[in-house]
Amino acid sequence: MTVNELSPAAKAAVEKKVIDGGWDGKSLVKLMAELERWDNIAEARKARAKKVFIGGIIGTVLGFFLFFMVGLAGEQLGVGIALLAIGVGILIAGIKMKKAARAIDLPNELRVTLRPVLKQLRQDLHPEEKIKVSMNLAGLDEKKCKGTKNLPPGRNRSLTQSTYEEDLGSLRMPLIDGSTAVLRMENLYLKLERKYTGRRGKHKSKTKWKKLTTVTAMLVPAAPLQWDTSRAGKLSDPRNERLTFPEKDGLTIARMDKYYKFKAADDPPGDAAPGADVLRMFVRLTAMRPQPAGGAR
Repeated sequence: MTVNELSPAAKAAVEKKVIDGGWDGKSLVKLMAELERWDNIAEARKARAKKVFIGGIIGTVLGFFLFFMVGLAGEQLGVGIALLAIGVGILIAGIKMKKAARAIDLPNELRVTLRPVLKQLRQDLHPEEKIKVSMNLAGLDEKKCKGTKNLPPGRNRSLTQSTYEEDLGSLRMPLIDGSTAVLRMENLYLKLERKYTGRRGKHKSKTKWKKLTTVTAMLVPAAPLQWDTSRAGKLSDPRNERLTFPEKDGLTIARMDKYYKFKAADDPPGDAAPGADVLRMFVRLTAMRPQPAGGAR
């Protein structure tokens, strides 16, 4: 699939890396389906690029071995040079393929989180109201570092932590009963670079990543309501969730924040909050059983 095979809306989202404006539920679900297929293609290309890159490393190492260890003795020098050249060529090709795949990649939250939520909530959406979307699809930009700090190195030569922010944006979904479901997502990336000395005295380095994801689900009532806050302890997990009832424009909003932590080596984690988790957040907020202000509790 090429970008020209996409619908105008999907093509604009892929090229501009943005989804915004007002959408009806059917059109937005259709857009998410197209972007899911596109993202699956990008993931497959990244997987192929990784295999080519690893093959290039292996070929380069073998080429160096034959060139220096065997070639110096005058044996198989031509083979060593050829294998070294092929290995370097494959390595460069793998790097280019990886950059190209990343350029078309979209945040996994689109297919892992957003699309399942929209599909399940579609019947509850108000048919005459628009979903307000403000989504940033640019992904993590390692050139835009929020800050870097040196941590106590311990046994390492140095230990550096870099911080990156990714605000994915929000959806405001008008529901049939007049209330509004709001979904927000943001990621904080921590890149830990460790430089140390190996057992044989060689200088080495390792990179580890942490992805801290915050998903916020809110229910905004159409009129003043009194939520049954006594059930809050039973409907939320204090270990990784926070349930609050903020006031805004004379309304009490039911809000749940859920926190995720993902880890990976070398590259930023591609994990995302499961859509089923987010749906359960909205179900639990609905289960707070709001009552009209001044009504029975």
